[in-house]
Amino acid sequence: MQKLIIDGTLLRAKDIYSAAKNHLPVEISEEVLGRVEKNRSYLEKKMEDPNAVIYGINTGFGSLCNVRISDEHLHQLQENLVLSHACGMGEPVPATIVRAMQILKTINLSFGYSGVRSELIQQLCLHYNHGILPIIYQLGSLGASGDLAPLAQTFFRPGWSPRRVWPC
Repeated sequence: MQKLIIDGTLLRAKDIYSAAKNHLPVEISEEVLGRVEKNRSYLEKKMEDPNAVIYGINTGFGSLCNVRISDEHLHQLQENLVLSHACGMGEPVPATIVRAMQILKTINLSFGYSGVRSELIQQLCLHYNHGILPIIYQLGSLGASGDLAPLAQTFFRPGWSPRRVWPC
């Protein structure tokens, strides 16, 4: 295997691990990007309705699920969500595992059900292919699924943040 292609076909765990371990390039097919863009267009059309209440897109989270966030604060809502969860402690996760996480998150978003822009998926792929790894800590997570802190940390690269973020 010379590269890992994300095209909507089933990828085996051993192929994902091999790509991460050997830092093989990852490519995203145009078909996948088209599917993501179609889903994003659907979401943007829904958001054109000034009365639309879409959980986590223009509402708060948890007990604030019915609180509509004003359009001018939507960017801040998304930034605050990631910042509030991007804390951890302990040793950093090994680079091979971080690369596997980047691949898996790219695959997950490529299904086209999350409403993200295709540019986000392309950026994740670009970071992976250029060896830009976020620092993800082994300890400290939130939520019933146990993956919210590592997931939020996945979207940071070393030394970057809208604000300086320190491990909690």
